[in-house]
Amino acid sequence: MLPKLHLQTLLTTVLLLALRVDVSEEGECGYLSVTKPVLSVGSSLTATCHLCKEETASWEYAGSLVSPQLYSQINSTVSTLTLDSLTLTSREGENLTCRSSKGESYSQLIQTGYSPQAPTDLECVTHDMLTFICSWSAGSETNLKTTYKICYKPTHCESVKRNVSGKINLGPFGAVQIHITAVNTLGSATATFQVTKNDITFIPPVPQNVKVVPDFSSQTLSLKWTSGVSALAFPTTIAFEIQVLWTEKMEVIHTESYAAQLDSQNKTFQWSWISGMPLNCTSHSVRIRSISTDSLVNSKNGSSDWSKLQTIPGADDSKSVMFPEDKVVRVGTNMTFCCVAGRGERIKTLVYGAEHLPCNELGIRRKAITKYNLPPSNPSGTNIMCELDPFDLIGTVVFVGYPPDDQQLECETRDLQNIVCYWNPGRQTMLLGGRRTFYTLTERISGKNASCHRANDADPNGDKHKCHFPVISGQQMYKFLLKAKNPLGEVETNYTLNLYTRVYPYSPSKVTVLCTGSRQTELFLSWEVSYKNMTCLCQFEIITNNKEKQLMNFTLPGQEANASSRVAVDQLYPDTSYSFRTRCASAEHFWKWSSWSESKTCKTQEEAPSKALDVWREIKRTEHGQNVLVKWKPLPHSDAKGTIVKYEITWNDVNEVGEQSAVAPVSVNSTELHLNFSDYVISVRAVNSVGSSPSSQIRILGLLEEQADEPSIISGTPSGFNLSWSPGTNETCGYIVEWCLFPDTLDCNLQWEKVPPKTTHTVITSDGFRPGVRYSFSVYGCSQHKEYLLKKMVGYTQELAPRRAVKVKAEANSSHTVTLRWEDIPVQDRQGFIRGYRVYYVPQVNYSVRSQKSVGIKEVINITDPDVRNVTVTNLHSATYEFTVKAYTAGGEGIGEPININLVDSPLGLILAILVPLGVTCFCGILLAIFCYTKRNCVKETFYPDIPKPEIHGEQWSVGEGRSSNPTFDVKPFIPDKVRIIESVHGKDAEDSDICKVEINNGDSEQIDVNSCDTSTNPMLPSYYPQIVDSYKASSDSSSGSMNSCATQVTYSDIQPPSNGSVNNLEVISDCGYKPQMRPHVPLLDVNHTPNPQHLDLPEQSEGYQPQLKVSNWSLESPEVDEASACIGSPTSVNSTQFLLPDQASEEGQSTRSSSWKFSSFMSSAQKR
Repeated sequence: MLPKLHLQTLLTTVLLLALRVDVSEEGECGYLSVTKPVLSVGSSLTATCHLCKEETASWEYAGSLVSPQLYSQINSTVSTLTLDSLTLTSREGENLTCRSSKGESYSQLIQTGYSPQAPTDLECVTHDMLTFICSWSAGSETNLKTTYKICYKPTHCESVKRNVSGKINLGPFGAVQIHITAVNTLGSATATFQVTKNDITFIPPVPQNVKVVPDFSSQTLSLKWTSGVSALAFPTTIAFEIQVLWTEKMEVIHTESYAAQLDSQNKTFQWSWISGMPLNCTSHSVRIRSISTDSLVNSKNGSSDWSKLQTIPGADDSKSVMFPEDKVVRVGTNMTFCCVAGRGERIKTLVYGAEHLPCNELGIRRKAITKYNLPPSNPSGTNIMCELDPFDLIGTVVFVGYPPDDQQLECETRDLQNIVCYWNPGRQTMLLGGRRTFYTLTERISGKNASCHRANDADPNGDKHKCHFPVISGQQMYKFLLKAKNPLGEVETNYTLNLYTRVYPYSPSKVTVLCTGSRQTELFLSWEVSYKNMTCLCQFEIITNNKEKQLMNFTLPGQEANASSRVAVDQLYPDTSYSFRTRCASAEHFWKWSSWSESKTCKTQEEAPSKALDVWREIKRTEHGQNVLVKWKPLPHSDAKGTIVKYEITWNDVNEVGEQSAVAPVSVNSTELHLNFSDYVISVRAVNSVGSSPSSQIRILGLLEEQADEPSIISGTPSGFNLSWSPGTNETCGYIVEWCLFPDTLDCNLQWEKVPPKTTHTVITSDGFRPGVRYSFSVYGCSQHKEYLLKKMVGYTQELAPRRAVKVKAEANSSHTVTLRWEDIPVQDRQGFIRGYRVYYVPQVNYSVRSQKSVGIKEVINITDPDVRNVTVTNLHSATYEFTVKAYTAGGEGIGEPININLVDSPLGLILAILVPLGVTCFCGILLAIFCYTKRNCVKETFYPDIPKPEIHGEQWSVGEGRSSNPTFDVKPFIPDKVRIIESVHGKDAEDSDICKVEINNGDSEQIDVNSCDTSTNPMLPSYYPQIVDSYKASSDSSSGSMNSCATQVTYSDIQPPSNGSVNNLEVISDCGYKPQMRPHVPLLDVNHTPNPQHLDLPEQSEGYQPQLKVSNWSLESPEVDEASACIGSPTSVNSTQFLLPDQASEEGQSTRSSSWKFSSFMSSAQKR
């Protein structure tokens, strides 16, 4: 059986072999004939084999013997074969062979296949907008050679040998019909397509003439190529995609897009790339392709094929080496270093400086490390080492720095002979030696250059670099260009100079100072260079011995070298040392000052003091006179105008002629005078070498008593006090404010300040003021003849808490009160104005539960009156108390000394605490008893009302035997044997009704209910059965008493009467409380018949009381009853089943079930308890 072949979907052209049928001439022998050598799959084949000799023929097809059943022997030389349903052969066909037994054989190639299908899915592309290449889908595989005929013009057709594409020449615009016919041996099929420009895709051509040139020193690859288009319908934009690969690993390390304009000129393009890794480290390859980016053509971002790889080989591995070598790079660069090991060696580690970095495998015996963001290196560079195995060590050096940053070029002249240009070198490049920055200064107008080789050698770390350029005679304008260059870059800066506008003169080489008086000095200046063509502006700095500074400007004409110029300086202070120095600049075109000259000193002469001393006094009166301490403030140097050598003091009695004098040395500023009680005038003068100051006078009144008014309180600040006062009545010469700087010391250091007239306020400040110190101020008014005390003030710059504890004495007035007394705190320890006191007290033990105070909680009494020195604490209890008194100021609370006192209750107090409540209770009880006695009737009616009972008058009640109406109830004692609960009624009104059923059975006397009061051994049955008042209901609504009491159903069993036998199952309904009779007529009960409450004709309920009909036989007095009859209750209504007075036993049962509280029930319960 021939194998079945599967058809392939890809269409290819199949060359149909035109097999020629060999037909023999008549009489010719030995041939094989077939009806058709190319057939469709599934068709039949008939073949005839003619042998030359008479032999039996056998057949083979596709290398297998054919079954004899499929062929027949026509005669001795002819055999016929028929094959049905041929399967698909191979594309080359299968051999059909006829063979005789003697080796004669004939063969024919047989092919099967399918007729072609019409082409589909036509797609057309173009590379130049002129020639288009179309491809299509050929449908199912025919297994036969198929050719295509393309017709796109009425008269133009061409055959395409390629199986699925064809080249078409037509214009880029418009539409065209393309007819494509597929033809093979078995048939043909034609398809027609309508093609427009939108159906044609533009794909750029592959770049041509690609060439890569490496630059190993700069690690740069330069790429050149052409577009590969010599003819193009119209220009278009494309992008060249360039990829750089590591050849050995075929790893893409860089991809970049290069935009270009494509036209018909076949342009040459260039591109360069700097590698982060040295090119020597490994081989690099470059490839390129074109990508259409023009939106005007239908490109669909089509791309061409890649160009062939252009490879740059890496370093030879014949010896070990590192790359790059001695590289100079910028700070912040990412740099890769590689190590190439020689044959037979292996790389162990790569180290950047002292830092171990991870290695990247580049290939066999090739590794690299990358250092990101390189920091500045040392001037000698940073070492990168590669350790090899077997032991070897190679390395390289990298210099990391900055490009030049020189800027701010300025040029000037100092002597009008040479020009000096300065500039700021900016950031240090960190590069030295041959890698340092080199400078070139060029003057553009003259074209001359200046040598600046040592611009950065003289002061490499200085703020400025400089370069000299000689002045060209007759040239006033200069244009300079400075170039700075190092291996990392180059920078240029410009400056334009007018020679006489940029003069920076030297300072005077010689300065002479002569003090000619007390207020005038002469200075002489000279220079070593000539400034004869320039007017100089000179500034003098004059500094006094107290560091006061003054600047004065003078203009000097131009002068020759070493010539002197005179300058006179006046308005100076006498007896003052001055320091002089000067600097100069161009007066016409000021540029900058020269440096300061050397300082020269000179002292002016003295003058007599010009200001009177500030004098005050301190008076201490004694019984023999008055001691006056005269004090004065030394004159400042500006007022002394010389050195003070002594003080002259004179005083005289205003009532006498003549004066006395004394001299005080300059080292003191006070003198003490002992005067009598007369009025004196005291004068004080300061004397120097030239003269004396004006006289200062004060008047002392011998009999004047200063009034010590109560001082007013003022508030200070940390810096001082702001004082104010009312103006004096006869003030003519101002005011004097007096205070002590150290009031808490013996020598208080008296201070004073004079205030001008008409001014009634001042601010007193001093560095000696301290917090917590009380300062006293006295304000004196000054008149023509005297100084008088006007006001006193006290205050603190800052109040603090008292520094001394309050000393407390405690006195127990009683067991509940304590009086505390304390002393005042001394003024020096208050450190502020006392605002009040706080008294703290706390019990030391838990003295009472009733106090509801926790042990340890302090009680506080705040006393806001600072004059109070005692306080009484009340409402205390028997305990030990701790008392503390603390004074407080605006600065806080001071410390305290605790004092303990023990309070003990007295026996009298305990007795009173018992007797007083007892007496009050007795008194209230007596009052209550009197009130209840006077209101006894009302109380009785309210709490103990009379119980209603029937009354019998005369003969209204008659009892006689034989009367059928209203027979009396013959009360006989009986004893129930046993009581048993049969049924309890539950429901909505169970609490109100509480109906229960009780069964009494005969039994042993020991089983009798303990609540029964029967003491008889012969129980008696009553001869009268009372009628049932209320209707009985088995439900919860069975009975409702008039007093909302409970109803109980009781069954009496086996109660033996004295003569009439027993009565069984006698049911009695009993309600607690009194029930009036509802019907006057009740039939007699048969004692031999046990009534059933369900069959009884119960009377209907009616409201109101129903009296008994016969009352003649009813005694007004209660009859005597025995114990047996007492169990039933007394009295008993004749027409009622209820006892008029409740039985004790029934009340006991009811008291636990009653849901309504009533007085009678309450009393019954109380009686039961």
